[in-house]
Amino acid sequence: MGRDAPANPIPEKYYSRFKYRLEEYSKKYPKRNLMIFYIGVGTGYRGQDIMDLTIGDLRNAIENEKFVIQEKKQYEAWLTYMQENPNSKRKRPKPREAIIESRLKRLLKDFVKGKSNSEYAFPSNKTGEHITSKSYSDILAEVGRSLGLKHISGHSMRKTYAHRLWESTRNIEYVRDALGHTDIETTKKYLGIGDEIKVKAARIADDRL
Repeated sequence: MGRDAPANPIPEKYYSRFKYRLEEYSKKYPKRNLMIFYIGVGTGYRGQDIMDLTIGDLRNAIENEKFVIQEKKQYEAWLTYMQENPNSKRKRPKPREAIIESRLKRLLKDFVKGKSNSEYAFPSNKTGEHITSKSYSDILAEVGRSLGLKHISGHSMRKTYAHRLWESTRNIEYVRDALGHTDIETTKKYLGIGDEIKVKAARIADDRL
């Protein structure tokens, strides 16, 4: 069986409709689902690093004007490496920081009003538990299908964040650093820049035939 296609970013021309449709689709938890979406698109964190945040975590982020999260993917990769190489001196990956600007800060402040620090910010239907990244990914996929968009998932939030940075700066090193990638080739592959270059090269060559 082949691998699933990579997640696509949400096209800018659909972005507003996507947000509205997400809110409409989320009959029980519209504020929860929108807030996850805003954090994902606004910071580039993966869904798995957002879902288990507490209201206290959000309040600390508001106060410090930034999120500081140990990304699970990098940490688990480091842990696996250390288990396989117990004598290695490879350092534990640093938590990734994401600055909170005015619009996201305002949305977060409104979201935490009247809530207890100890409660999960993004609860599930099961009492005392938080929504899983898989469940949320399924919600985004359904919203995407309703708009005729293919390959939309939870990772589309991070992809949207990355593509917006790339389109605004055309600086691959800037995007690499913002995403927390250690290898610039990973960032190029992530953005599909290699494919973009190949297509452009083919067009330039074809025009001269």
